Amino acid sequence: MTLVYLRYVLIFLFFVLGVVLQLQLGFSQAWYLYAGGLLLALSQLLMGNVWTAYSHLKRGRPLIAEKILNQVWKPDLLIRRNRAYYHFCLGLIYLQRKDLKPAEEQLLHAIDLGMEHPNDSALACLNLAHLYFVQGRWEATEEWMNKARSYPVNDLMIKDKLKELEQALAAQNN
Repeated sequence: MTLVYLRYVLIFLFFVLGVVLQLQLGFSQAWYLYAGGLLLALSQLLMGNVWTAYSHLKRGRPLIAEKILNQVWKPDLLIRRNRAYYHFCLGLIYLQRKDLKPAEEQLLHAIDLGMEHPNDSALACLNLAHLYFVQGRWEATEEWMNKARSYPVNDLMIKDKLKELEQALAAQNN
């Protein structure tokens, strides 16, 4: 969590030092501090702390991941890839809380934006299939299972969960 706040401290520090240096030596000596602060602020605006949140989520720390995601200034201004993973992470967090409606919305949004790794796309589809299975929407479950299978997945856990869900769906239909 400390590294998350480091960017904010650096942005503030660059602007404060820029003002101090400008007052003492003029703008020509302080412009690079303003530029550094502006670049850091822009990187926060366009990229956020999405990858830090994603890594915490992968390590099984959804509460920390959610706190980090809440610090994203404007999710709609994130670059496309980061926006997809922002919604993916939020969807998984909502799913863990059993808050199905927002989880569905976030995961669908992440899939629409397109994620970089096939494993993540398959995981999003698998989670949607599971969500629809829990809701008793069998056709949607089958559809999202097929979409999850369409990705070239190399993660054994995803393959095993797909088989388990397929068996549960077959048992439910019998």
